[in-house]
Amino acid sequence: MDTAVARLLALVALLGMTCVPALAQAPSTRILTCKDKSGHVFITDPADPRCYTPPKNPDELAADDARRQKAKEAYLKCKAEERSNQSLVSRYPNKDKHDAARRQSLSEVDTSLRLSQARLEQLEKERQKLRDEAEFYPKGNLPPKLRRDIDSNSALIEAQTEAIATQKDTAAQKNAFYDDELVALKKLWMPQADRRGCAFPQD
Repeated sequence: MDTAVARLLALVALLGMTCVPALAQAPSTRILTCKDKSGHVFITDPADPRCYTPPKNPDELAADDARRQKAKEAYLKCKAEERSNQSLVSRYPNKDKHDAARRQSLSEVDTSLRLSQARLEQLEKERQKLRDEAEFYPKGNLPPKLRRDIDSNSALIEAQTEAIATQKDTAAQKNAFYDDELVALKKLWMPQADRRGCAFPQD
């Protein structure tokens, strides 16, 4: 190998060693395909000023508005639930407090129910007396007053029976309400309860 060729090979090797680190340090650039205002497609990087984003059409704008409105409604619902949960835990920091509130609420209905049942028993005793009296008139020719008393007693018994059914329904509804509250409270009382909060909607 002559001297000139040897020197050329040495120079090429030296240039290669110099360029490799430079290429390794060169930042990577993201490549994309975009269009210019004329619709011509070309390959470039995102910072190329020729890339053109056309304005949105009415349908796209309406879809964006709907998305933002839905996100806003979800955020407001989340905040309302958050405030409700905070208020619930503030009222009932433990199960004893919640049980006491349930007993207090049901005691009012229970008192009314006992009074209604006692009144119904009294009316049924009166009805039996009226029936005993009506037996003296086997042909059904009851005196006007006795007939009025029987009709009045029947109406009162019917009304009292409906009142008792309503009071029992009220007690069942109250129990169901406190049952649902207790399910929510058990989650909120847990140390690892979710405290992430509500995410504000972003455009």
